[in-house]
Amino acid sequence: MLTSSFFLIIIVCLLVSSYGSLIGFGGGVFIVPILVAFFDYSLKTAVGSVMLALIPSSLLSTYYNGLSGNTNYKMGILLELPTMVGTVLGSLLLAYLPVKALEFVFGVILIFLGFTFLLPKRGKRNTEKDVMTQLNKIPPVFIIKNRKHYIAARVSLWLAILFGGFSGIIAGLFGVGGGFLKTPIMVKVFKIPAKIAASTALFMIVITSTTGTISHYLLGHVYFHESLPVVIGFVAGAYVGKHIHTNISPQTLEKAIGLGLIAAALIMILNMAIQQTAL
Repeated sequence: MLTSSFFLIIIVCLLVSSYGSLIGFGGGVFIVPILVAFFDYSLKTAVGSVMLALIPSSLLSTYYNGLSGNTNYKMGILLELPTMVGTVLGSLLLAYLPVKALEFVFGVILIFLGFTFLLPKRGKRNTEKDVMTQLNKIPPVFIIKNRKHYIAARVSLWLAILFGGFSGIIAGLFGVGGGFLKTPIMVKVFKIPAKIAASTALFMIVITSTTGTISHYLLGHVYFHESLPVVIGFVAGAYVGKHIHTNISPQTLEKAIGLGLIAAALIMILNMAIQQTAL
C-alpha cells in the first residue's frame, strides 16, 4: 500500500469513527463503501478490516463510557442476544425474499426515522399515552436502572426480542451491520436518553465485531497490511468521539443520530443502484 494511501485511510477512518463513536453506530456502515470505492479494497476485505478495527475502537469507547456511567450493560445484553439469532434468520431468508425491493423500502423508512430526530419537538407529550410505552408494559418486564444518572427504563422482554431480532434480520438480509439501528431503537422504543443509548450500542458492537472478525478471519478476509490503517484510524476516532460525546448536548446528539440514519439509508440505496447498474 502506498504511503499516501495509508495515511489518507487513517484520516478518513478517524473522521468516520469519531462520528460513529459519537452516535453509537460504530462507523462500519459508512466506511465500507468508501474503502471499496476509493481505496480499491474488495468488499470482503473491507468488511473484514472494519470488523477487526471495531474491536479495539468499541472496547475503548465502552471503557470510557463505562467510567462516565453511560453504558447500560443489561440493556445491551437483552438486545444483543436476539440480534445474533436474527442475523442467522436473515441470512436464511435471503433465498426467499425480494431483497433489493425490501432494501429500498427499508432505506426510505430509515430516512423518515432520521427526520423524526431532526424535527423540533412540539411541547411536552404525555409519554404514558405513547404506544411504545404501553407495549413496554407487556410482561415479563425489566426495570433497568442507571444509578449514576438516576434514570430507569422499563423494558418488555417481548419488545427486546422483537426489535433486537429485527435489527439482526436486517443485518443478515442486507449485509450491513445492524448496529446503526440499536441507538434509535433504544431512544424511540425504550425511551433511553441518547447518550446512554449510543454508549450501550457501542458495547453491543464489541460482541458483534468480535464474532464477525473470527468469522471473516476463518474465511480469509482479514489481511494485516490492509487492516492496519483502518484499525489505527478507528481507534484514534474512538478517542476523539469520546471527548465530543462528553461535551455534546442531548439535543445536538439526537440531531447527529438523525443525520447518521439518513446517511446510512442513502448509502444503502446508492449501493443498491450501483449493483443494479452493474448487472
